[in-house]
Amino acid sequence: MATSNYTPNLHLSAWEASDRPKRADFVSDNTIIDTQLGGHIANNSIHMNADEKAKLNEPFVSVMYAGNGESQRTIPLDFHPKFVFIYKRGVPFVSDSNGVNVVNAACGSYAQGSSVGISVTSTGVTVVESMASSGIKVSLNENLAQYTLIAFK
Repeated sequence: MATSNYTPNLHLSAWEASDRPKRADFVSDNTIIDTQLGGHIANNSIHMNADEKAKLNEPFVSVMYAGNGESQRTIPLDFHPKFVFIYKRGVPFVSDSNGVNVVNAACGSYAQGSSVGISVTSTGVTVVESMASSGIKVSLNENLAQYTLIAFK
């Protein structure tokens, strides 16, 4: 005889010592378990997919580059950066050179915009080396200067 008792959550068979389980009871219980567990495992709103796990393991990349002096340069990335921060190593983020403010660091986001001297795209970052205008010079690609770019996934 099939059971008259069931577990409270999944309604699985909870046999008494006097019950005589049938194959259909096991098939029914296995179907319930497979449906419930399979649905839970496949639910991406409560579980991370492979890309999300990779972001946790490596949430950012750090790239070092030497400036080439060009007025504009693109640094390619193999992912769509959420946020980027670039700075010239060994100098303040903003410095003064004969009354001109020199911007040596910048940050930006593809969706939210960027500070002066940087443009973030879905495949990389474009930096600028500009001459002084309005008392400001952007220095993110000075010839042979060393830079660090940190891009968050």
